[in-house]
Amino acid sequence: MRIILITICILFSCIFIFTRVSNAENYYKLSAAQAQSIPLKQKRIIAVSHDDSFLSQIKLFGTFAASYTYNLARPYASEAYPLGNYNGNYINNYKVNGATINEFDITISKNPFANGRNRFGIGFKVTMDTGENIQDVGPYTGSYSYYTEPVYNRPLYGFRQLYISFGIPIGNGLTIELGEKNYLIGFESYNLSKLWENTYSPITAIEPGELTGIFLKYPFTRQLKMVFGIALTDNAMVPLDRYPTLEYIASYKPFKFLKFHEGIVYGAENFIIYNNNLYQDNLNRFFYNFIDAKYSFCKYWTAVLDYEVGLNGGINKSIVYNHNINIEQFNSSINNYPSYLISTSNSTFDKSHFSGLAFYIHHYSNLNIGRFSQTIREVSVSDPNGMWEEASVPGIACHYFDSTLTFGYRPAMKIFKHVQFRLEFENQIANRRVYGNGNSSQNTINTMIVYTFKNY
Repeated sequence: MRIILITICILFSCIFIFTRVSNAENYYKLSAAQAQSIPLKQKRIIAVSHDDSFLSQIKLFGTFAASYTYNLARPYASEAYPLGNYNGNYINNYKVNGATINEFDITISKNPFANGRNRFGIGFKVTMDTGENIQDVGPYTGSYSYYTEPVYNRPLYGFRQLYISFGIPIGNGLTIELGEKNYLIGFESYNLSKLWENTYSPITAIEPGELTGIFLKYPFTRQLKMVFGIALTDNAMVPLDRYPTLEYIASYKPFKFLKFHEGIVYGAENFIIYNNNLYQDNLNRFFYNFIDAKYSFCKYWTAVLDYEVGLNGGINKSIVYNHNINIEQFNSSINNYPSYLISTSNSTFDKSHFSGLAFYIHHYSNLNIGRFSQTIREVSVSDPNGMWEEASVPGIACHYFDSTLTFGYRPAMKIFKHVQFRLEFENQIANRRVYGNGNSSQNTINTMIVYTFKNY
């Protein structure tokens, strides 16, 4: 009920803003005859109000995505596998053989440089999301239960982005952002309308999610743009400690058909979970790096190669012994962390690491009856200490392979202008029996409908 009320309030707010913005732009939608009948002085007044009005510069964007997932292994909960009725290593569609609302998000934003990069400006971005899509990367909001409970018990709503921005007319235009914002997750996006697939790559297990702090954006050239940030926390509005998290992102497009991304996060929050209690870990050593290349060849083809790696310093020895934590029965009720993951130095990264390589090839064609697309995704993920993936067992080396084939169709009819239908087949293989009821593989079929709306 609370989610419904929040959603209704957001919808009414968006309708109000959309209506006000539309009224401010009515002059630009008049017929030629109507425009000619307006006095020149009044035309100038309307034009100025359009260019400089705060409301006219506000943009609204929304996405709704719903799907049905069928797992051919038909796993079910049992005494030996109490979590057997969930799709392993899935974020936004973990329910076995069930329909779900994956995403319903609304973004309201204003560019601080809406009046040009030679003028000081103020902007903002607010993204409210509901659905299973937010659970793995949602905000912490000060509740330890976010970390001590399984991912499928987390709240189904939250803010993905909540920050204000300032446009400083220095050089090519410096943007300063203050608040909570998404971190890039390699090549993929948290918004399903911007994905080629229905599901996320298994590499998402390593990605930081959201950062809260101060971020500087600057376009050095038209081809090179960079972001530098300092955050107090990862996935949290309330930090666990006072160690800063450093962020760096670069986007480089040397040619129209080739684009590179690279991002680094260092020093994210560390903590220990034991008997449903959360303990701050002052090692606080986390390193994440991604780099991807997007190559558009021919007219309708695109290929992407994405590599990601994560390194962690393990677990602080003093935290374990000062809280009388039993190493033999460490962390959760069903898994044990072995003693070799306990760090004796706060400068090592060899206790826990993760890496993944993803390859995408995408094709689309425009026909009289609509737009068709096909996407192949191949992923290889290594979790040698079992510390990252949802399905991994701590202390046990796991390797995952993911193959996905997705078909998309956007009908040519006007009523389906912003709607896409997708059909996806996915095969996941692991070197351990981590899926469902002790399976080393799982095959799923997913159907999805994605709808987008905007006022620009």
